[in-house]
Amino acid sequence: MAGLKVFFDSFSQPSRAVLLLLHANNVKFEPRMIKIAKAENRTDEEFLRVNPHKKVPAIDDNGFTLSESSAILRYLVTKYKLPDHWYPSDVAKRARVDEYLSWHSSNLRVGAAELIFSKVFMPSLLGKEGNPERTSQLEALLGKCKKMLETYFLKDHKFICGDEISIADLQAVCELTQFWVAGSDPCEGRPTIARWMGEVQSTLGPSFDEVHKMVYMARDRGIFKGKL
Repeated sequence: MAGLKVFFDSFSQPSRAVLLLLHANNVKFEPRMIKIAKAENRTDEEFLRVNPHKKVPAIDDNGFTLSESSAILRYLVTKYKLPDHWYPSDVAKRARVDEYLSWHSSNLRVGAAELIFSKVFMPSLLGKEGNPERTSQLEALLGKCKKMLETYFLKDHKFICGDEISIADLQAVCELTQFWVAGSDPCEGRPTIARWMGEVQSTLGPSFDEVHKMVYMARDRGIFKGKL
């Protein structure tokens, strides 16, 4: 079927960021679930043709294929002419979004994702424990990232890059909602982050809940054994 095809895993934070943008803007697409826990990212032939790097998310838009969530988000805003606030045309405002996305990939993404994998997914899916020294390093990095969110990116701002939601917020919020799979509160002791996450949820409305259905299910059923 021609059109936009999205390859994703609901437990992938970057995948959810892409799905949030699409749902929030009523962009039609064909969903293609790739279950990483079942190694489908290594065995699904169609997916591997789209993204030989074996990572989700990835898209096939009428034959144009693209991977890496930040690149996909920027592409979708431009290609589908989504409202300007998602990725502003104003040079300075756009630079702020780019600043966050660059910071995110080597800071919050590392601190949160690797920590959750080590303390939650490894025990649950592989029956192994993460390296204690590395876990301690990741916990420290995550603490620094949360402080950076509060004291820099969210300082005097309703959202990460200003008073309107952007793709930066989607990347950040999905990284933090991953903690919900283990029944953990990423906002504990962080009122600024809690306020911001509430704003994001309120702004996205039903789209937020739709994209997080699997996360809610994992949390409510206590599927994952590890604890944060």
